[in-house]
Amino acid sequence: MRLICATDLSARSDRAVRRAAMLARARGAELLLLHVVDDDQPARLVEAALREAAELLRAQVAGLAELNGLPTQVLVQTGDAFDAILRAAQAQGADLVVLGTPRRGLLRNMVVGTTAERVVRGGCCPVLMVNLLPTGPYRRILAAVDLSDASARALRAAAALGLFAGGAKLTVLHAFALPGKGGLALGDAPQEAIEEHRQVTAEQAEAELARFLAGIGVDLGPAAPRLAVEEGRPATVVKQAVRRLRAELVLAGTGRHGVLHRVLLGSVAAELVAELDCDLLIAPPPEPPA
Repeated sequence: MRLICATDLSARSDRAVRRAAMLARARGAELLLLHVVDDDQPARLVEAALREAAELLRAQVAGLAELNGLPTQVLVQTGDAFDAILRAAQAQGADLVVLGTPRRGLLRNMVVGTTAERVVRGGCCPVLMVNLLPTGPYRRILAAVDLSDASARALRAAAALGLFAGGAKLTVLHAFALPGKGGLALGDAPQEAIEEHRQVTAEQAEAELARFLAGIGVDLGPAAPRLAVEEGRPATVVKQAVRRLRAELVLAGTGRHGVLHRVLLGSVAAELVAELDCDLLIAPPPEPPA
């Protein structure tokens, strides 16, 4: 297994490096630290930046306890950051790309959303966006599931990384819409009838979720996951669940029908990328047919 951690060498990017190191050590994986130097500047400045970045990366390897004794390579490239990350991931056959995130705000919305979008669109491997300061294995994981192949890919990616093996508490969440809500079908119905309709729909959704998990063949760890179904907009439901459960990691897939399929187009999941304070593992869309 090979992991790539792209770092901008900022203090906050240490979080991504630490998490990548923990994952690499736990899985016996190879780790590559990547920094990209903007080449849209005079050649002498590019050369100086390359030398400085290589020195800083080596110092980071020597200085972080999580990297102590872990075989780690460093790579400094020039060009567009997104393209360089994709090139490195494809050339190295990476199984995971780890990205750090700036603090919340306009810069985060622009930088993180665009970086994740282009890397995930490359489709070569999952992307882990790190917000939290790592203190150990993930303890509380929330999988946002919509019963699609995209959701199955996200769960498989997490299982391949060993994220369910350490006794983490896994909650699998499915957001559903209440048929007829707000329309003529339920508009004049008594509240009791609406609640009964909601309960029946929720029970059906939970049964569908259980069948989905049983059918994808993914080992979700030694403890049975908690299944949760909630009515509402997926992004809103996920954000509320993250706060309520104090989730450290959210899993989601991308694709034609994935929970995050529109984050890459600037819609629902963009809220998760921009607003979640926890880490986010995004599974790539399937490769297009030949």
